[in-house]
Amino acid sequence: MSINALRNDCPDRGMAQVRKRQDLRTVRWYVLTLPTAAGGRRDRISPSRGLDVELSRRERRGETLFEYFAPSYVEVRKVGGKLVNTRRPLLFNYVFIRSSVEEIFRMKRTLPLYNFLPRISSGDATRFPYLSDSEMENLRWVARSYSNELPVYVPDSGRLLKGDRVRITSGYFAGMEAEVVIQPGGGHKDVMARILDCMWVPLFEVKPGEYELIELNTKGKHAYTHLDNDRLREGLHDALGRYHASGSVAEGDTRLAREVLRSYGSLRAETDVMRCKIYSSLLSAYKLLGEEDEFVRLLATMRGMLPAVKAPQSRALLLVTLYGCTDSSIYRQMAHDLVDPWSRESSPKKSKSALIRRLADYDRWLRHE
Repeated sequence: MSINALRNDCPDRGMAQVRKRQDLRTVRWYVLTLPTAAGGRRDRISPSRGLDVELSRRERRGETLFEYFAPSYVEVRKVGGKLVNTRRPLLFNYVFIRSSVEEIFRMKRTLPLYNFLPRISSGDATRFPYLSDSEMENLRWVARSYSNELPVYVPDSGRLLKGDRVRITSGYFAGMEAEVVIQPGGGHKDVMARILDCMWVPLFEVKPGEYELIELNTKGKHAYTHLDNDRLREGLHDALGRYHASGSVAEGDTRLAREVLRSYGSLRAETDVMRCKIYSSLLSAYKLLGEEDEFVRLLATMRGMLPAVKAPQSRALLLVTLYGCTDSSIYRQMAHDLVDPWSRESSPKKSKSALIRRLADYDRWLRHE
């Protein structure tokens, strides 16, 4: 190779080195891992613990800070006979750090256990894996769906209805299935359950946490025709659209939500179809009114009853409402799996068409089209 050729190649090599230095200093969402704990119990490692310490140290010294994301979820466990909430890493030993490669290597001097994923090829170069800002925002949206308690529902005895079926999970009657035959009210203080069609047992002998709801009563024939009030249902839906667009609730929408609570808040339904209609309206109303405690309580009830609801349109109504009120990626996917096939029908009935439209509206309002 001639000397001229070498001279002509030098600028290219120089520019490549400049680009490499710039790439090392570019701030991105890099994926880091922690080693698996002994025995494979990697869920015992808290990916955020060391990062919190490092951030505090840097803040005290005025050094460059970084942002990190280590999603977690709440697991309900029974410890010593009591239900306790335990926070667990959602992605086990993965953590996402918004920083540069140079800064992360500097951080590794004090936190050597955090490592990049293996390099990957990108054209003629290699790089550490990272996520774009838009990919990271989507990941955070998905993780938010798991940030609350997992859908484990232990119904309080006051929420059980006559005809509900429960399975005893611990205690003397563990493993047996029972049907609620007497519920609180009308002079009765305790829930009475019939086991094996021959034995009646008061459920105060079976404490909350020792039974689970397995089937909703579907024998009732009560018909609350005013639950099909289009003015209230469509009004709630439109009000949620305005709420998602502005983050605030107009005075007229507040009045409508309170009217829904007055109309449906005290209703007691004995069928899953009626409960789905009542709960979907009430959850939207609580969301609009900002009644957080009632919203969380009803949300837990709806999550718990979801596995027992088999009627497709009732189940779709629950899922679409849960998605519209929580922006959960889980409920969005479940709702689409159930509702999307209806849009391919030649002439879906009115109730199906309404759910198709509402689901599309929530996708647009929540920016998940």
